[in-house]
Amino acid sequence: MRKSKYQVSGVAAAALGFLAATPSMAFAPQDEGATDAGPAQPSDPDLSSDQQAEVDSWPVEQQTAYMGWPAETKSYYWSLEPSQQMLFWRLTDEQKIALTAMTGPERDAAWQQIEGRASSSR
Repeated sequence: MRKSKYQVSGVAAAALGFLAATPSMAFAPQDEGATDAGPAQPSDPDLSSDQQAEVDSWPVEQQTAYMGWPAETKSYYWSLEPSQQMLFWRLTDEQKIALTAMTGPERDAAWQQIEGRASSSR
């Protein structure tokens, strides 16, 4: 049990390190027109029609990344505020999954650090 807390803490620290190392990327606007022509991603039956419409508006690479996440991570993504969703995309998939696995207080502390570092790098 103790070892897993260290692993989760390590991943959270890595996520924060990523944001600290690439502050300009944390708030880089996404290219609205950058959609690659390619096969449409299958719809996710767990999404509302509004959520599915948002997913459909994403570039193919982003849709593919999203579809590769575990169900818990997808669900957690939709529970985030829009500003947190933007920061969530800047994390690696491993960091996203680790953040999803955290408990309430650990997760809250991680978000405070992520948001604090992101705001200090503006």
